[in-house]
Amino acid sequence: MLHYLPPAILLAVLLAPPLCLARWPDRFSWPTRYALAALPLLYTTGGWQLGLAGVDFIACQGHSKDLHDCWRWGLDFTPLVDHGLFLIIPGLYIALPLSCWLLLNTGARQLGAWYLRLLQERKGKR
Repeated sequence: MLHYLPPAILLAVLLAPPLCLARWPDRFSWPTRYALAALPLLYTTGGWQLGLAGVDFIACQGHSKDLHDCWRWGLDFTPLVDHGLFLIIPGLYIALPLSCWLLLNTGARQLGAWYLRLLQERKGKR
């Protein structure tokens, strides 16, 4: 059962931010919108870096396709290191373009909201 948890988290991190930002665009503050937009890229690159650090720290033997002996403190960390090293693939091909698009879209919406607020303030002064 625990074997399905990392792919489920990856799927949730890749699907939840675009759905939340598209479905409820005005419910979140601007810093929260930017954090949601950057979440897919931060999760995948952070997990990949943790996987690389895990290979060095745990001293796994073999190369990226043949990891073995990833034991530390009596626990086998091979699945976590494998998942961390796998995260570069969805990170480069899915999360990077998705996060760039979400960040650009959020920035454009914020600029549009500032412009509308400025227009309303100018109309109120006349």
